Amino acid sequence: MKREHRPLSIRTLIAISTTATISFFVLVVGLVVTILVSGAIEDNAMQSATEIVTQVNNNLSTYINDIIDVSDYIRELARTSSSLENDSIMTRLEALVSSRDDLVGISVFSTDGNMLISTRPAIYDSKDSIASELWFSRALGGEGDFFFTGPQRSSLGGNGYVISYSTTISYRAMSKAIPAVLLIELNFNAVAELLDSAHLSDTGYIYIISNDGDLVYHPKQRIMDDVLQHEDLESINEHVFGSYISTFEGRERLTIIQTVGHTRWRLVGIAFMDELLEPLKLFRITLVAIMFFSIIVLIITSSLIAMHITRPLRELETNMRRVRDGDFTFTAPHYGSKEVESLSRSFELMIIRIEELMDKVRTTEALKRQRELDALQAKINPHFLYNTLDSVVWMAESGDNQGVVKMVTALASLFRISIAKGHDIITLKEELSHVESYLDIQSMRYRDKFRFTIDLPKELENTPTIKLIIQPIVENSIYHGIKYLQEEGLIEIKVRAEGDNIEIIIHDNGIGMDEETKASLTKKNRDRKHLTDGNGIGIENIDERIKLSYGNEYGLKIESELDEGTTVTITIPHLEPIQPVVKKNI
Repeated sequence: MKREHRPLSIRTLIAISTTATISFFVLVVGLVVTILVSGAIEDNAMQSATEIVTQVNNNLSTYINDIIDVSDYIRELARTSSSLENDSIMTRLEALVSSRDDLVGISVFSTDGNMLISTRPAIYDSKDSIASELWFSRALGGEGDFFFTGPQRSSLGGNGYVISYSTTISYRAMSKAIPAVLLIELNFNAVAELLDSAHLSDTGYIYIISNDGDLVYHPKQRIMDDVLQHEDLESINEHVFGSYISTFEGRERLTIIQTVGHTRWRLVGIAFMDELLEPLKLFRITLVAIMFFSIIVLIITSSLIAMHITRPLRELETNMRRVRDGDFTFTAPHYGSKEVESLSRSFELMIIRIEELMDKVRTTEALKRQRELDALQAKINPHFLYNTLDSVVWMAESGDNQGVVKMVTALASLFRISIAKGHDIITLKEELSHVESYLDIQSMRYRDKFRFTIDLPKELENTPTIKLIIQPIVENSIYHGIKYLQEEGLIEIKVRAEGDNIEIIIHDNGIGMDEETKASLTKKNRDRKHLTDGNGIGIENIDERIKLSYGNEYGLKIESELDEGTTVTITIPHLEPIQPVVKKNI
């Protein structure tokens, strides 16, 4: 019996062809991106390493130029001073050495090795021992040039390692100028610190060798004998200057070679390629993961699209039934035959009109609920509550039970007013009690950072006010004024009657603000990222609430000068006293 051939469905054909085509495109794009990005990452890594070595070289050259400047100063001092001024010269040289940690000593020798002057006692057998020193002979043979040695024991005694700088100068003795050799001994650590501070890669390093191949400094020389045996000196001598990639001791490394100005030294930077290209490994792994995920999503999406294309009528029927049952989440399928598409569009327009009418009702209710939610969120900021509770936990863990009780009590008092619904008008005493609770919490969080005073005349305690108009200003004083003070801050709150008005004056001795910052505090839609630790109520909100409640003649006035502090005056009408409205059991 001949087996009946069953062709693939359109849905299957669309899914397979779409997946294969786009998968091929994704793979090609991924390969191209990998090639391009790999080259860019490698170039950037090598350039970054080269820039680090260059910066170290510049720093080292700057330091050497500084030593040359010191040498020129001593040269001029020795040339212009008479032998009768030796004590004065010695005093100046000793002052110079004591003022710099990198200078070990300064000495001047005659051309036959006799010491003429020195800032440190000499310990050597004879003048012949000095005359045989490399720095001495190189200086005499340099005809005015200077010479740097590598790290060595001091020629004048002592246990520390120094780098010797020598040059010839003219020294005035017995009213006559004679040729002499200047020796400046430098602290070896001064050069070591310049090199050790650079990081080419996780285990990369920089060292110095002389043009003769002798080691001047290596960061591992203190923990490893014959450290140069672990360096590819043959390759370094071949390249002399520049950068190249090679494999040595089983690891691929980037070697950067630069000459150090005014010396016979070469700066060699070693960075290991596996460490430099670590970002490339991460990029490749991420790219493969993204491509794999994209193909999986593509397979699922292609199947869904194919199913959608092949079933327009059934989907339209299903959506009509859903609308009949009250589900208006309908999107008409704009595909298939012309008749189906026309019917779908007409049905969609009808649903859109119905949804518009329903959206008006939903929007009105949503706005109402959103206003209530915004008001609650503005009163209780999660960041402030979190930080306060975190402080409570910290005090509890440290055994400060009294502090825990005080902070929790203040927090409870703070929230009595913040979350009390139906009481937008409270007494000044209640408002300032709310502020005092807030300041108590903040003063415990920022120990010894500030203190505060509150002055409310007894006859004004029951004067009514809209709530939550003082605390946001105090919050602003802490976070934008007192927080940046080095000394103790002070917040003063005074309430006074002025004719038919009440003035609430909040003054701090913080850093103050300029006109631009002051204007931004009352500008609507400003950047509010600085209010993440407080209650989230903006100062412009306070001014607007006061004006809406009492009239445009009332509101806020801000006075501030940089480094002088800030004063905010709140003006509200002096109304008849009321009874306290916030109960303890709220």
